[in-house]
Amino acid sequence: MFRSIFIFSFILGCYSFCFSAIPPLEREVTLTLNNERISEGLNKIQDQTGLIFSYSSSIINNLQPISINIKQKTVREVLALLLPNHISYRAKNNYIILKERSVEKNPKKTELSGYVYDKTTDKKIANVTIYDKTSLQSVTTDEYGYYSISIPIKNQSIIVNKENYRDTVLKLSDLKNNPITFINLDPVNDSLRDQDSVLWKKKLQDFSNYTNDLFKKFKGYVNTLNVKDTLSRNFQISLIPFVGTNGLLSGNIYNKYSVNIFGGYSRGTTLLEVGGFFNVDRENVKGAQIASFFNVVGDSVKGAQLTGFFNVTGKNMNGIQAAGFANVNLGKTKGVQLTGFLNFCKDSLKGVQAVGYVNYAKNVEGVQASGFINYSARTLKGVQVTGFVNHAKEVDGMQLAGFVNHAHKVNGFQVAVLNISDSCNGLPIGVLSFVKHGLHQVEFSGDELFYGNVSFRTGVNKFYNIVSIGTDLNSSNPLWTVGYGLGTSFKIKNKLRSDITLNSHHISKGNFALTTSEQYKLYWGLEYKFTKRFSVAAGPVFNLYLSDTYDKDYNSIYNKIAPYYMFNNTSSNGYNLKGWVGGKLALRFF
Repeated sequence: MFRSIFIFSFILGCYSFCFSAIPPLEREVTLTLNNERISEGLNKIQDQTGLIFSYSSSIINNLQPISINIKQKTVREVLALLLPNHISYRAKNNYIILKERSVEKNPKKTELSGYVYDKTTDKKIANVTIYDKTSLQSVTTDEYGYYSISIPIKNQSIIVNKENYRDTVLKLSDLKNNPITFINLDPVNDSLRDQDSVLWKKKLQDFSNYTNDLFKKFKGYVNTLNVKDTLSRNFQISLIPFVGTNGLLSGNIYNKYSVNIFGGYSRGTTLLEVGGFFNVDRENVKGAQIASFFNVVGDSVKGAQLTGFFNVTGKNMNGIQAAGFANVNLGKTKGVQLTGFLNFCKDSLKGVQAVGYVNYAKNVEGVQASGFINYSARTLKGVQVTGFVNHAKEVDGMQLAGFVNHAHKVNGFQVAVLNISDSCNGLPIGVLSFVKHGLHQVEFSGDELFYGNVSFRTGVNKFYNIVSIGTDLNSSNPLWTVGYGLGTSFKIKNKLRSDITLNSHHISKGNFALTTSEQYKLYWGLEYKFTKRFSVAAGPVFNLYLSDTYDKDYNSIYNKIAPYYMFNNTSSNGYNLKGWVGGKLALRFF
Protein backbone atom coordinates (compact mmCIF):
# COMPACT_ATOMS: atom_id res chain seq x y z
CA MET A 1 0.00 0.00 0.00
CA PHE A 2 2.75 2.40 1.00
CA ARG A 3 4.63 1.59 -2.22
CA SER A 4 1.57 2.41 -4.37
CA ILE A 5 1.08 5.74 -2.59
CA PHE A 6 4.79 6.60 -3.13
CA ILE A 7 4.64 5.83 -6.88
CA PHE A 8 1.41 7.83 -7.28
CA SER A 9 2.93 10.78 -5.41
CA PHE A 10 6.09 10.62 -7.51
CA ILE A 11 4.13 10.61 -10.78
CA LEU A 12 1.92 13.45 -9.58
CA GLY A 13 5.01 15.45 -8.56
CA CYS A 14 6.65 14.97 -11.99
CA TYR A 15 3.39 15.98 -13.68
CA SER A 16 3.17 19.13 -11.59
CA PHE A 17 6.83 19.97 -12.18
CA CYS A 18 6.47 19.65 -15.95
CA PHE A 19 3.48 21.99 -15.94
CA SER A 20 5.12 24.45 -13.54
CA ALA A 21 8.06 24.85 -15.94
CA ILE A 22 5.67 26.07 -18.65
CA PRO A 23 4.02 29.49 -18.15
CA PRO A 24 0.26 29.11 -17.43
CA LEU A 25 -0.91 30.73 -20.67
CA GLU A 26 1.46 28.61 -22.79
CA ARG A 27 0.24 25.24 -21.59
CA GLU A 28 -1.50 23.27 -24.33
CA VAL A 29 -5.01 21.88 -24.11
CA THR A 30 -7.52 20.03 -26.28
CA LEU A 31 -11.07 21.27 -25.87
CA THR A 32 -14.44 20.20 -27.34
CA LEU A 33 -17.68 22.00 -26.46
CA ASN A 34 -21.10 21.25 -27.99
CA ASN A 35 -23.43 24.13 -27.22
CA GLU A 36 -22.06 24.30 -23.69
CA ARG A 37 -21.58 27.20 -21.32
CA ILE A 38 -18.21 28.89 -21.17
CA SER A 39 -17.86 27.99 -17.51
CA GLU A 40 -17.83 24.32 -18.56
CA GLY A 41 -14.98 25.05 -20.93
CA LEU A 42 -13.03 26.77 -18.15
CA ASN A 43 -13.51 23.72 -15.89
CA LYS A 44 -12.15 21.43 -18.61
CA ILE A 45 -9.10 23.63 -19.03
CA GLN A 46 -8.52 23.48 -15.25
CA ASP A 47 -8.70 19.69 -15.30
CA GLN A 48 -6.08 19.41 -18.09
CA THR A 49 -3.62 22.04 -16.89
CA GLY A 50 -3.96 22.26 -13.14
CA LEU A 51 -4.72 25.96 -13.44
CA ILE A 52 -7.34 27.74 -11.36
CA PHE A 53 -9.62 30.37 -12.90
CA SER A 54 -10.60 33.28 -10.71
CA TYR A 55 -13.53 35.43 -11.82
CA SER A 56 -16.86 36.89 -10.89
CA SER A 57 -19.65 34.68 -12.15
CA SER A 58 -21.58 37.73 -13.28
CA ILE A 59 -19.20 38.42 -16.14
CA ILE A 60 -19.78 35.04 -17.82
CA ASN A 61 -23.26 33.93 -16.74
CA ASN A 62 -24.94 36.00 -19.42
CA LEU A 63 -22.70 34.69 -22.22
CA GLN A 64 -24.26 32.45 -24.85
CA PRO A 65 -23.39 28.74 -24.98
CA ILE A 66 -20.66 27.91 -27.46
CA SER A 67 -19.55 25.03 -29.66
CA ILE A 68 -15.87 24.65 -30.36
CA ASN A 69 -13.33 21.95 -31.22
CA ILE A 70 -9.65 22.77 -30.50
CA LYS A 71 -6.68 20.43 -30.53
CA GLN A 72 -3.35 21.17 -28.86
CA LYS A 73 -3.61 24.92 -28.60
CA THR A 74 -2.28 27.13 -25.82
CA VAL A 75 -4.49 28.37 -23.02
CA ARG A 76 -3.98 31.87 -24.38
CA GLU A 77 -5.29 30.89 -27.82
CA VAL A 78 -8.25 29.01 -26.37
CA LEU A 79 -9.27 31.92 -24.13
CA ALA A 80 -9.05 34.31 -27.08
CA LEU A 81 -11.60 32.15 -28.88
CA LEU A 82 -13.84 31.48 -25.86
CA LEU A 83 -14.07 34.96 -24.36
CA PRO A 84 -15.52 38.11 -25.91
CA ASN A 85 -13.36 41.20 -26.33
CA HIS A 86 -14.72 42.94 -23.23
CA ILE A 87 -13.27 40.24 -20.92
CA SER A 88 -9.53 40.34 -20.23
CA TYR A 89 -7.36 37.69 -18.64
CA ARG A 90 -3.93 37.55 -16.98
CA ALA A 91 -1.85 34.92 -15.23
CA LYS A 92 -0.59 35.16 -11.67
CA ASN A 93 1.27 32.14 -10.36
CA ASN A 94 -1.10 29.22 -11.02
CA TYR A 95 -4.18 31.41 -11.33
CA ILE A 96 -5.88 32.85 -14.41
CA ILE A 97 -7.75 35.99 -13.44
CA LEU A 98 -10.67 37.10 -15.61
CA LYS A 99 -11.94 40.69 -15.47
CA GLU A 100 -14.30 42.85 -17.41
CA ARG A 101 -12.35 45.25 -19.55
CA SER A 102 -13.21 48.95 -19.39
CA VAL A 103 -13.93 50.37 -22.83
CA GLU A 104 -12.25 53.66 -23.77
CA LYS A 105 -14.39 56.10 -25.78
CA ASN A 106 -11.48 57.50 -27.79
CA PRO A 107 -8.58 55.11 -27.46
CA LYS A 108 -5.20 56.47 -28.53
CA LYS A 109 -3.48 53.09 -28.82
CA THR A 110 -4.22 49.70 -30.24
CA GLU A 111 -3.27 46.52 -28.42
CA LEU A 112 -2.08 43.68 -30.63
CA SER A 113 -1.01 40.24 -29.42
CA GLY A 114 -0.60 36.79 -30.80
CA TYR A 115 1.91 34.31 -32.18
CA VAL A 116 4.36 34.20 -35.06
CA TYR A 117 4.63 30.98 -37.05
CA ASP A 118 6.95 29.53 -39.66
CA LYS A 119 4.70 29.25 -42.70
CA THR A 120 6.26 26.00 -43.92
CA THR A 121 6.60 24.09 -40.64
CA ASP A 122 3.74 25.70 -38.66
CA LYS A 123 6.10 26.02 -35.70
CA LYS A 124 6.19 29.10 -33.52
CA ILE A 125 9.22 31.36 -33.92
CA ALA A 126 11.08 33.03 -31.07
CA ASN A 127 13.05 36.30 -31.26
CA VAL A 128 11.00 37.85 -34.04
CA THR A 129 11.04 41.66 -34.14
CA ILE A 130 7.70 43.44 -34.49
CA TYR A 131 7.83 47.21 -34.61
CA ASP A 132 6.13 50.43 -35.62
CA LYS A 133 8.42 52.57 -37.76
CA THR A 134 6.79 55.85 -36.73
CA SER A 135 6.60 55.56 -32.94
CA LEU A 136 9.58 53.14 -32.66
CA GLN A 137 7.48 50.88 -30.41
CA SER A 138 8.90 47.37 -30.72
CA VAL A 139 8.76 43.92 -29.16
CA THR A 140 10.34 40.56 -29.81
CA THR A 141 8.53 37.26 -29.53
CA ASP A 142 9.35 35.18 -26.48
CA GLU A 143 10.57 31.59 -26.53
CA TYR A 144 6.99 30.47 -27.27
CA GLY A 145 6.61 32.80 -30.25
CA TYR A 146 4.22 35.13 -28.39
CA TYR A 147 4.17 38.92 -28.68
CA SER A 148 2.15 41.82 -27.34
CA ILE A 149 2.56 45.39 -28.56
CA SER A 150 0.79 48.70 -28.00
CA ILE A 151 0.98 51.21 -30.88
CA PRO A 152 -0.75 54.50 -31.72
CA ILE A 153 -4.19 53.88 -33.24
CA LYS A 154 -3.55 56.30 -36.10
CA ASN A 155 -0.71 54.18 -37.46
CA GLN A 156 -1.39 52.22 -40.61
CA SER A 157 0.91 49.21 -40.35
CA ILE A 158 3.48 47.24 -38.41
CA ILE A 159 6.65 45.58 -39.69
CA VAL A 160 7.70 42.03 -38.84
CA ASN A 161 11.36 41.02 -39.28
CA LYS A 162 13.31 37.89 -38.53
CA GLU A 163 16.77 36.85 -39.64
CA ASN A 164 16.54 34.35 -42.53
CA TYR A 165 12.84 35.15 -43.10
CA ARG A 166 11.16 37.43 -45.60
CA ASP A 167 10.25 40.90 -44.27
CA THR A 168 6.53 41.26 -43.69
CA VAL A 169 4.36 44.40 -43.46
CA LEU A 170 0.88 44.02 -41.93
CA LYS A 171 -1.99 46.53 -42.21
CA LEU A 172 -3.51 47.37 -38.85
CA SER A 173 -6.98 47.52 -40.36
CA ASP A 174 -6.76 43.77 -40.91
CA LEU A 175 -5.68 43.06 -37.35
CA LYS A 176 -7.54 45.39 -34.98
CA ASN A 177 -10.73 43.31 -34.64
CA ASN A 178 -8.93 40.03 -34.01
CA PRO A 179 -8.72 38.93 -30.35
CA ILE A 180 -5.41 37.24 -31.16
CA THR A 181 -3.26 37.67 -34.23
CA PHE A 182 -1.40 34.89 -35.96
CA ILE A 183 1.47 36.01 -38.21
CA ASN A 184 3.04 33.62 -40.71
CA LEU A 185 6.55 34.25 -42.02
CA ASP A 186 8.08 32.85 -45.19
CA PRO A 187 11.63 31.45 -44.81
CA VAL A 188 14.14 32.82 -47.28
CA ASN A 189 15.78 30.11 -49.38
CA ASP A 190 19.58 29.86 -49.45
CA SER A 191 20.10 31.69 -52.75
CA LEU A 192 17.92 34.66 -51.77
CA ARG A 193 19.43 34.69 -48.31
CA ASP A 194 22.95 34.95 -49.71
CA GLN A 195 22.03 37.84 -52.01
CA ASP A 196 20.28 39.69 -49.23
CA SER A 197 22.72 39.14 -46.39
CA VAL A 198 25.94 39.85 -48.26
CA LEU A 199 24.88 43.46 -48.72
CA TRP A 200 23.92 44.34 -45.19
CA LYS A 201 24.95 41.59 -42.78
CA LYS A 202 28.61 41.32 -43.67
CA LYS A 203 29.40 44.54 -41.84
CA LEU A 204 27.50 43.34 -38.81
CA GLN A 205 29.14 39.92 -38.89
CA ASP A 206 32.62 41.46 -39.03
CA PHE A 207 31.78 43.88 -36.27
CA SER A 208 30.08 41.24 -34.13
CA ASN A 209 33.40 39.47 -33.59
CA TYR A 210 34.18 41.97 -30.88
CA THR A 211 30.72 43.32 -29.94
CA ASN A 212 28.51 40.21 -29.72
CA ASP A 213 29.74 39.21 -26.30
CA LEU A 214 29.17 42.74 -25.05
CA PHE A 215 25.69 43.41 -26.44
CA LYS A 216 23.97 40.10 -27.19
CA LYS A 217 22.73 39.91 -23.60
CA PHE A 218 20.72 43.10 -24.08
CA LYS A 219 17.07 42.49 -24.91
CA GLY A 220 17.14 44.73 -27.97
CA TYR A 221 20.20 43.14 -29.55
CA VAL A 222 18.12 40.62 -31.52
CA ASN A 223 16.53 43.54 -33.40
CA THR A 224 19.89 44.40 -34.94
CA LEU A 225 19.96 40.92 -36.45
CA ASN A 226 16.36 40.93 -37.64
CA VAL A 227 15.70 44.47 -38.89
CA LYS A 228 17.31 45.45 -42.18
CA ASP A 229 15.42 48.70 -42.62
CA THR A 230 17.42 51.86 -41.81
CA LEU A 231 15.60 54.19 -39.43
CA SER A 232 16.58 57.76 -38.58
CA ARG A 233 15.94 60.33 -35.86
CA ASN A 234 17.09 63.93 -35.33
CA PHE A 235 17.77 63.41 -31.62
CA GLN A 236 17.97 60.64 -29.08
CA ILE A 237 18.93 60.37 -25.42
CA SER A 238 19.66 57.13 -23.60
CA LEU A 239 20.83 55.96 -20.20
CA ILE A 240 22.35 52.65 -21.31
CA PRO A 241 21.99 50.67 -24.57
CA PHE A 242 18.32 50.10 -25.49
CA VAL A 243 17.09 52.23 -22.58
CA GLY A 244 16.26 55.59 -24.10
CA THR A 245 14.04 57.45 -26.52
CA ASN A 246 14.81 54.99 -29.33
CA GLY A 247 13.93 52.02 -27.15
CA LEU A 248 14.75 48.51 -28.28
CA LEU A 249 15.30 49.70 -31.85
CA SER A 250 18.26 51.93 -30.95
CA GLY A 251 20.65 49.57 -32.71
CA ASN A 252 18.76 50.12 -35.97
CA ILE A 253 18.63 53.93 -35.98
CA TYR A 254 20.87 56.64 -37.40
CA ASN A 255 20.81 59.71 -35.14
CA LYS A 256 21.68 63.27 -36.06
CA TYR A 257 22.36 64.19 -32.43
CA SER A 258 22.89 61.51 -29.80
CA VAL A 259 23.39 61.89 -26.05
CA ASN A 260 24.25 58.79 -23.99
CA ILE A 261 24.28 59.50 -20.27
CA PHE A 262 26.28 56.38 -19.45
CA GLY A 263 26.60 54.61 -22.79
CA GLY A 264 24.71 54.08 -26.01
CA TYR A 265 24.29 51.69 -28.91
CA SER A 266 23.02 52.85 -32.29
CA ARG A 267 23.26 52.07 -35.97
CA GLY A 268 25.10 55.30 -36.73
CA THR A 269 25.48 59.04 -36.16
CA THR A 270 25.35 61.82 -38.76
CA LEU A 271 26.47 64.85 -36.76
CA LEU A 272 27.31 64.55 -33.04
CA GLU A 273 27.38 61.80 -30.41
CA VAL A 274 28.37 62.37 -26.79
CA GLY A 275 28.70 59.59 -24.19
CA GLY A 276 29.31 59.85 -20.48
CA PHE A 277 31.27 56.59 -20.58
CA PHE A 278 31.05 54.99 -24.03
CA ASN A 279 29.52 55.16 -27.49
CA VAL A 280 29.00 52.19 -29.82
CA ASP A 281 27.76 52.58 -33.42
CA ARG A 282 27.19 49.51 -35.58
CA GLU A 283 27.92 51.24 -38.87
CA ASN A 284 29.03 54.80 -39.74
CA VAL A 285 29.72 58.02 -37.89
CA LYS A 286 29.89 61.37 -39.66
CA GLY A 287 30.80 64.29 -37.45
CA ALA A 288 32.12 63.97 -33.90
CA GLN A 289 31.99 61.10 -31.44
CA ILE A 290 33.06 62.01 -27.90
CA ALA A 291 33.23 59.78 -24.81
CA SER A 292 35.10 59.70 -21.53
CA PHE A 293 36.23 56.06 -21.87
CA PHE A 294 35.78 54.51 -25.32
CA ASN A 295 34.21 54.86 -28.76
CA VAL A 296 33.51 51.90 -31.06
CA VAL A 297 32.31 52.18 -34.67
CA GLY A 298 31.60 49.08 -36.74
CA ASP A 299 32.13 50.62 -40.17
CA SER A 300 33.69 54.01 -40.94
CA VAL A 301 34.23 57.40 -39.33
CA LYS A 302 34.34 60.69 -41.19
CA GLY A 303 35.12 63.38 -38.65
CA ALA A 304 36.54 62.99 -35.15
CA GLN A 305 36.68 60.31 -32.46
CA LEU A 306 37.75 61.73 -29.10
CA THR A 307 37.98 59.68 -25.91
CA GLY A 308 39.90 59.26 -22.70
CA PHE A 309 40.96 55.65 -23.23
CA PHE A 310 40.48 53.99 -26.65
CA ASN A 311 38.83 54.35 -30.05
CA VAL A 312 37.98 51.47 -32.39
CA THR A 313 36.88 51.80 -36.02
CA GLY A 314 35.89 48.67 -37.93
CA LYS A 315 36.68 50.00 -41.38
CA ASN A 316 37.93 53.42 -42.56
CA MET A 317 38.84 56.53 -40.59
CA ASN A 318 38.79 59.89 -42.34
CA GLY A 319 39.59 62.64 -39.85
CA ILE A 320 41.13 62.53 -36.38
CA GLN A 321 41.30 59.87 -33.69
CA ALA A 322 42.54 61.06 -30.30
CA ALA A 323 42.65 58.82 -27.23
CA GLY A 324 44.49 58.59 -23.95
CA PHE A 325 45.60 54.99 -24.52
CA ALA A 326 44.91 53.50 -27.96
CA ASN A 327 43.43 54.08 -31.40
CA VAL A 328 42.56 51.00 -33.44
CA ASN A 329 41.41 51.24 -37.05
CA LEU A 330 40.73 48.00 -38.93
CA GLY A 331 40.64 49.67 -42.34
CA LYS A 332 42.27 52.71 -43.93
CA THR A 333 43.15 55.94 -42.15
CA LYS A 334 43.21 59.33 -43.81
CA GLY A 335 44.00 61.93 -41.21
CA VAL A 336 45.56 61.87 -37.76
CA GLN A 337 45.85 59.32 -34.97
CA LEU A 338 47.03 60.70 -31.60
CA THR A 339 47.33 58.61 -28.43
CA GLY A 340 49.50 57.78 -25.47
CA PHE A 341 50.29 54.09 -26.07
CA LEU A 342 49.19 52.50 -29.37
CA ASN A 343 48.07 53.64 -32.79
CA PHE A 344 47.00 50.74 -35.00
CA CYS A 345 45.91 50.97 -38.63
CA LYS A 346 45.35 47.57 -40.21
CA ASP A 347 45.41 48.95 -43.75
CA SER A 348 46.93 52.12 -45.21
CA LEU A 349 47.63 55.36 -43.39
CA LYS A 350 47.66 58.65 -45.24
CA GLY A 351 48.43 61.30 -42.68
CA VAL A 352 50.03 61.28 -39.23
CA GLN A 353 50.39 58.79 -36.41
CA ALA A 354 51.77 60.29 -33.17
CA VAL A 355 52.09 58.14 -30.06
CA GLY A 356 54.06 57.78 -26.87
CA TYR A 357 54.90 54.11 -27.49
CA VAL A 358 53.94 52.20 -30.68
CA ASN A 359 52.63 53.07 -34.15
CA TYR A 360 51.53 50.38 -36.61
CA ALA A 361 50.21 50.64 -40.16
CA LYS A 362 50.27 48.39 -43.20
CA ASN A 363 51.27 51.22 -45.54
CA VAL A 364 52.24 54.75 -44.54
CA GLU A 365 52.04 57.88 -46.63
CA GLY A 366 52.92 60.64 -44.22
CA VAL A 367 54.49 60.66 -40.76
CA GLN A 368 54.87 58.15 -37.96
CA ALA A 369 56.22 59.65 -34.73
CA SER A 370 56.61 57.58 -31.56
CA GLY A 371 58.53 57.33 -28.34
CA PHE A 372 59.50 53.69 -28.87
CA ILE A 373 58.48 51.89 -32.10
CA ASN A 374 57.19 52.78 -35.56
CA TYR A 375 56.15 49.83 -37.72
CA SER A 376 55.04 49.94 -41.34
CA ALA A 377 54.35 46.40 -42.56
CA ARG A 378 54.84 47.29 -46.23
CA THR A 379 55.62 50.73 -47.59
CA LEU A 380 56.65 54.06 -46.09
CA LYS A 381 56.34 57.18 -48.19
CA GLY A 382 57.29 59.89 -45.79
CA VAL A 383 59.01 60.00 -42.42
CA GLN A 384 59.38 57.73 -39.41
CA VAL A 385 60.70 59.37 -36.22
CA THR A 386 61.14 57.40 -33.01
CA GLY A 387 63.17 57.16 -29.86
CA PHE A 388 64.09 53.51 -30.38
CA VAL A 389 63.13 51.43 -33.48
CA ASN A 390 61.72 52.09 -36.96
CA HIS A 391 60.67 49.32 -39.35
CA ALA A 392 59.31 49.38 -42.88
CA LYS A 393 59.49 46.92 -45.75
CA GLU A 394 60.04 49.63 -48.35
CA VAL A 395 61.10 53.19 -47.54
CA ASP A 396 60.70 56.13 -49.86
CA GLY A 397 61.65 58.95 -47.54
CA MET A 398 63.40 59.03 -44.17
CA GLN A 399 63.78 56.89 -41.07
CA LEU A 400 65.11 58.70 -37.99
CA ALA A 401 65.59 56.61 -34.83
CA GLY A 402 67.36 56.85 -31.52
CA PHE A 403 68.70 53.33 -31.90
CA VAL A 404 67.70 51.14 -34.90
CA ASN A 405 66.27 51.60 -38.37
CA HIS A 406 65.27 48.47 -40.27
CA ALA A 407 63.96 48.15 -43.82
CA HIS A 408 64.15 45.80 -46.78
CA LYS A 409 64.45 48.45 -49.46
CA VAL A 410 65.45 52.06 -48.84
CA ASN A 411 65.11 54.93 -51.28
CA GLY A 412 66.04 57.85 -49.09
CA PHE A 413 67.73 58.30 -45.72
CA GLN A 414 68.23 56.27 -42.58
CA VAL A 415 69.62 58.05 -39.51
CA ALA A 416 70.23 56.01 -36.35
CA VAL A 417 72.90 54.37 -34.24
CA LEU A 418 72.30 51.17 -36.23
CA ASN A 419 70.80 50.98 -39.73
CA ILE A 420 69.86 47.65 -41.30
CA SER A 421 68.47 47.03 -44.78
CA ASP A 422 68.55 44.65 -47.73
CA SER A 423 69.21 47.38 -50.28
CA CYS A 424 69.67 51.12 -50.05
CA ASN A 425 69.47 53.65 -52.86
CA GLY A 426 70.23 56.57 -50.59
CA LEU A 427 72.20 57.24 -47.42
CA PRO A 428 72.28 55.16 -44.25
CA ILE A 429 73.77 57.55 -41.70
CA GLY A 430 74.73 56.06 -38.35
CA VAL A 431 77.40 54.54 -36.18
CA LEU A 432 76.98 51.25 -38.05
CA SER A 433 75.01 50.48 -41.20
CA PHE A 434 74.50 47.00 -42.62
CA VAL A 435 73.12 46.73 -46.15
CA LYS A 436 72.73 43.17 -47.41
CA HIS A 437 73.27 44.18 -51.04
CA GLY A 438 75.58 47.06 -50.19
CA LEU A 439 79.24 47.48 -49.28
CA HIS A 440 81.04 44.81 -47.24
CA GLN A 441 84.83 45.03 -47.45
CA VAL A 442 87.71 43.70 -45.39
CA GLU A 443 90.82 45.82 -45.87
CA PHE A 444 94.43 44.93 -45.05
CA SER A 445 96.64 48.01 -45.17
CA GLY A 446 99.95 49.54 -44.11
CA ASP A 447 101.19 53.09 -43.63
CA GLU A 448 104.25 54.94 -42.30
CA LEU A 449 103.21 54.37 -38.68
CA PHE A 450 101.33 51.06 -38.58
CA TYR A 451 102.49 48.33 -40.91
CA GLY A 452 99.61 46.00 -40.17
CA ASN A 453 96.02 47.30 -40.19
CA VAL A 454 92.73 45.43 -40.57
CA SER A 455 89.53 47.35 -41.29
CA PHE A 456 85.91 46.45 -41.95
CA ARG A 457 83.95 48.80 -44.20
CA THR A 458 80.12 48.49 -44.18
CA GLY A 459 77.24 50.49 -45.63
CA VAL A 460 76.95 51.73 -49.21
CA ASN A 461 79.49 53.37 -51.50
CA LYS A 462 77.95 56.79 -50.93
CA PHE A 463 78.40 56.54 -47.18
CA TYR A 464 79.95 53.79 -45.13
CA ASN A 465 81.35 53.06 -41.66
CA ILE A 466 84.86 51.86 -40.91
CA VAL A 467 85.99 49.87 -37.88
CA SER A 468 89.73 49.21 -37.71
CA ILE A 469 92.59 47.90 -35.60
CA GLY A 470 96.34 48.11 -36.33
CA THR A 471 99.87 47.59 -35.00
CA ASP A 472 103.46 48.50 -35.85
CA LEU A 473 104.37 44.79 -35.67
CA ASN A 474 106.93 45.35 -32.92
CA SER A 475 106.74 42.07 -31.06
CA SER A 476 108.46 43.19 -27.84
CA ASN A 477 106.44 46.33 -27.04
CA PRO A 478 103.99 46.98 -29.88
CA LEU A 479 102.41 50.26 -30.75
CA TRP A 480 98.77 49.57 -31.54
CA THR A 481 95.63 51.40 -32.48
CA VAL A 482 91.85 50.99 -32.60
CA GLY A 483 89.69 53.32 -34.58
CA TYR A 484 86.42 54.27 -36.21
CA GLY A 485 85.74 56.23 -39.36
CA LEU A 486 83.38 57.32 -42.11
CA GLY A 487 83.89 57.23 -45.83
CA THR A 488 82.47 57.73 -49.29
CA SER A 489 83.41 56.20 -52.63
CA PHE A 490 82.59 57.32 -56.16
CA LYS A 491 83.11 55.72 -59.55
CA ILE A 492 85.65 57.09 -62.05
CA LYS A 493 85.62 54.28 -64.62
CA ASN A 494 84.37 50.72 -64.74
CA LYS A 495 87.10 49.31 -62.47
CA LEU A 496 88.49 52.51 -61.04
CA ARG A 497 87.03 54.28 -58.04
CA SER A 498 88.11 57.04 -55.70
CA ASP A 499 87.34 57.12 -51.99
CA ILE A 500 87.62 59.66 -49.20
CA THR A 501 87.71 58.59 -45.55
CA LEU A 502 87.96 60.32 -42.21
CA ASN A 503 89.14 58.23 -39.27
CA SER A 504 89.78 58.71 -35.57
CA HIS A 505 92.17 56.35 -33.76
CA HIS A 506 93.30 55.89 -30.20
CA ILE A 507 96.97 54.87 -30.00
CA SER A 508 98.50 52.86 -27.19
CA LYS A 509 101.90 51.27 -26.55
CA GLY A 510 101.80 48.05 -24.60
CA ASN A 511 98.71 48.21 -22.40
CA PHE A 512 95.69 50.34 -23.30
CA ALA A 513 96.48 53.99 -22.63
CA LEU A 514 93.91 55.99 -20.72
CA THR A 515 95.64 59.23 -21.62
CA THR A 516 95.04 61.54 -24.60
CA SER A 517 96.70 59.86 -27.58
CA GLU A 518 94.51 60.47 -30.63
CA GLN A 519 95.28 60.26 -34.33
CA TYR A 520 92.96 61.82 -36.96
CA LYS A 521 93.42 60.73 -40.58
CA LEU A 522 92.02 62.17 -43.80
CA TYR A 523 92.56 59.83 -46.76
CA TRP A 524 91.89 60.42 -50.45
CA GLY A 525 92.97 57.66 -52.79
CA LEU A 526 92.23 55.44 -55.75
CA GLU A 527 90.92 51.88 -55.84
CA TYR A 528 91.33 49.52 -58.77
CA LYS A 529 89.19 46.37 -58.88
CA PHE A 530 91.03 43.44 -60.38
CA THR A 531 88.04 41.14 -59.80
CA LYS A 532 84.58 41.52 -58.36
CA ARG A 533 85.86 40.59 -54.91
CA PHE A 534 89.44 41.89 -54.90
CA SER A 535 90.90 45.38 -55.31
CA VAL A 536 94.02 47.41 -54.51
CA ALA A 537 93.90 50.95 -53.10
CA ALA A 538 96.52 53.61 -52.41
CA GLY A 539 96.66 57.31 -51.70
CA PRO A 540 97.97 60.10 -49.48
CA VAL A 541 96.87 60.60 -45.89
CA PHE A 542 96.89 63.82 -43.93
CA ASN A 543 97.54 63.02 -40.25
CA LEU A 544 96.99 64.91 -37.01
CA TYR A 545 98.23 63.52 -33.70
CA LEU A 546 97.06 64.97 -30.36
CA SER A 547 98.79 64.08 -27.08
CA ASP A 548 99.07 65.34 -23.49
CA THR A 549 102.49 66.77 -22.55
CA TYR A 550 101.61 66.46 -18.84
CA ASP A 551 101.38 62.67 -19.12
CA LYS A 552 104.24 60.89 -17.34
CA ASP A 553 104.97 58.84 -20.50
CA TYR A 554 104.86 61.76 -22.92
CA ASN A 555 108.62 62.15 -23.40
CA SER A 556 109.35 58.44 -23.53
CA ILE A 557 106.41 57.30 -25.69
CA TYR A 558 103.87 59.78 -27.06
CA ASN A 559 106.29 62.51 -28.12
CA LYS A 560 107.96 59.97 -30.39
CA ILE A 561 104.92 58.47 -32.10
CA ALA A 562 104.84 60.84 -35.07
CA PRO A 563 107.45 59.59 -37.58
CA TYR A 564 107.99 63.17 -38.73
CA TYR A 565 105.91 66.30 -38.80
CA MET A 566 105.06 69.38 -40.80
CA PHE A 567 104.21 71.31 -37.64
CA ASN A 568 104.51 70.76 -33.91
CA ASN A 569 102.48 73.01 -31.61
CA THR A 570 101.81 72.85 -27.88
CA SER A 571 98.89 74.78 -26.38
CA SER A 572 98.87 76.64 -23.08
CA ASN A 573 96.96 73.83 -21.41
CA GLY A 574 99.59 71.25 -22.34
CA TYR A 575 98.14 69.57 -25.43
CA ASN A 576 100.59 68.90 -28.27
CA LEU A 577 99.44 68.72 -31.90
CA LYS A 578 101.64 67.38 -34.70
CA GLY A 579 100.76 67.11 -38.36
CA TRP A 580 102.23 65.30 -41.32
CA VAL A 581 101.40 63.81 -44.70
CA GLY A 582 101.81 60.10 -45.19
CA GLY A 583 100.35 57.40 -47.35
CA LYS A 584 98.45 54.13 -47.35
CA LEU A 585 98.59 50.97 -49.43
CA ALA A 586 95.68 48.54 -49.05
CA LEU A 587 94.33 45.22 -50.27
CA ARG A 588 90.54 44.94 -50.18
CA PHE A 589 88.40 41.81 -50.32
CA PHE A 590 84.71 41.28 -50.97
